[in-house]
Amino acid sequence: MTTNHQYKQMAKLVAKKSIHRLFTPDSLSILPEINFHENLRFLDVGCKKGRLLFKLASFLHNYEFHGLDINAKHIQKNDSKNKYNNIKFHCAPAEDMPFSNEYYDIIVCTNALHHFPQRVRALDEMHRVLKSGGELYILEGVNGNEWKNRFDKILRQSKFILPDKKFLPKTALFRKSYFIHYTKKN
Repeated sequence: MTTNHQYKQMAKLVAKKSIHRLFTPDSLSILPEINFHENLRFLDVGCKKGRLLFKLASFLHNYEFHGLDINAKHIQKNDSKNKYNNIKFHCAPAEDMPFSNEYYDIIVCTNALHHFPQRVRALDEMHRVLKSGGELYILEGVNGNEWKNRFDKILRQSKFILPDKKFLPKTALFRKSYFIHYTKKN
């Protein structure tokens, strides 16, 4: 059995090997923040090329990973290069997810929320598919207080009540990395 501490150590090693981006925070930089446990269902909303999922699946064999993206080309490419049995990709908008209520233990959304046309609806969908006791992690690059304030307003309009917020150091050169963590209450 792997402990949460061991997962955190593995995550830190993977995150250190990533190349930091100039304008957007690297999705791998959230790995040390995630509370890993055994046998969880994990969803990456706005997964793009599946980089985070492929990296996690390489050392978390007992997880069920799902990637969601509206871009069919990303999903097709991810499916074609997927060599892991525990990853499945879905082509759908974040505002209308094709998943059952309270299905996922962990949901991440990195560098994607600002692309969604209906951000509050997308957050409410994440809330719907997150299990009670499950955790949501959002990472967005912000230039300054303008986007941070808009982002905070979007969060207040969603079903996520009082999430933890902070800036992560050294995840983007020219932007701050605004990090949200929320645990869904029973």
